[in-house]
Amino acid sequence: MDKAGLRQWVEQNKQEGEEIVWAGSPRLVFMRGLFLTRVLPGLVLLGVAIWFHIGAPGIPLPQWAMFLTAAFPKEVVFLIAVLLLTVPPLRAYMLRHTRYIITTRRVIKARIFTSRVRQWPLEVVARARRIDYRDGLSSYIFDDWEDTPHRHERISRGIYFVTPEFREALEKAECRRQKAE
Repeated sequence: MDKAGLRQWVEQNKQEGEEIVWAGSPRLVFMRGLFLTRVLPGLVLLGVAIWFHIGAPGIPLPQWAMFLTAAFPKEVVFLIAVLLLTVPPLRAYMLRHTRYIITTRRVIKARIFTSRVRQWPLEVVARARRIDYRDGLSSYIFDDWEDTPHRHERISRGIYFVTPEFREALEKAECRRQKAE
């Protein structure tokens, strides 16, 4: 679902008296902590896996180190390194292609490449725990119930790395909702 399709879906499914306050997406935040916690260790592990794979050429190693280079599961280290290097950029890409629409009654979230639309009542998001970051971005963390035939559990959900405009629009929508009541 693209941006226009999401807005059209919201327009078609609006509740009585509901109006769109804001539409936008999170900021791209690939380097936020991911570099030091995942990408850098992934690069180190990739280097170690390659070093083990080629057998530590030209370096005289003690007997125990030679055993490690021969017996160590190089494929496992390589797989972990590749995951650490690919998951953060993929997550950042997916985050960047997520769209939010705030109305006077709910917050609607959709990923552009899927047709899945999630929505929460405005009160749930307004009461969520807000985490403010130094660069002005915010995340809203709240609990949600997953009710399906095979699952019934509390899952931590959130709206991550949104711009200050999101926070302002949420406050504006909350004020409009309270005035309407």
